[in-house]
Amino acid sequence: MMKMTTRISFTLAIGWLIAGVALAGTLEPPGPPAPTMVTQQQLWDAVKPPICVNNNPTGLRFVDCGNGTVQDTQTGLIWLKNANCLPAFGSDWAAANRRAAKLADGTADGIACGLSDGSKTGMWRLPTLAEWQAIVYPNPSACNPALPAASGTGCYSTGAWATGVQSYYYWSSTPEVGYPQAAWVVALSSGGVGDHIKTLARDVWPVRGGP
Repeated sequence: MMKMTTRISFTLAIGWLIAGVALAGTLEPPGPPAPTMVTQQQLWDAVKPPICVNNNPTGLRFVDCGNGTVQDTQTGLIWLKNANCLPAFGSDWAAANRRAAKLADGTADGIACGLSDGSKTGMWRLPTLAEWQAIVYPNPSACNPALPAASGTGCYSTGAWATGVQSYYYWSSTPEVGYPQAAWVVALSSGGVGDHIKTLARDVWPVRGGP
């Protein structure tokens, strides 16, 4: 009788030990935790509106998206179709950056610029100096304004793809590194660039997207 009781007790002890190991095992995570951080690009991809699709069989460089924007298929940038809607009388450099960043479909500025592209606040910005230089006509002195035509060749005046383009100075988002009080502008009368004091009023033509 004592041997049977000892055997049962031993069996129960083994069972409890196995159960304890099993229960302890459930406290261990099944694997490494899933990543919770996302990149800025992933956030952008989640909220950005679709880029205009170039379905123009003529192969134009500048394609009207039909929503208040024009796509430069060479650089990938989306430009406002109205180059003089924001604001009409120019802004200093800081105000120009703020105004561009606040631009969105459905806002007062968005309505004034004819936007229906689904863009949100923070998607628009001033072009960089390099982006301006990539769009001016290769022979600036031949064109006024110094922009290429919609086809990508010839002067803008022979194939306009925007409205309200001013043959004047437009701000870039690029500050002058060696002179903090200034930022770079492009003169669409000639295609030339220069650094202007940031407190001056210059025109604003925002872009979004890009490579």
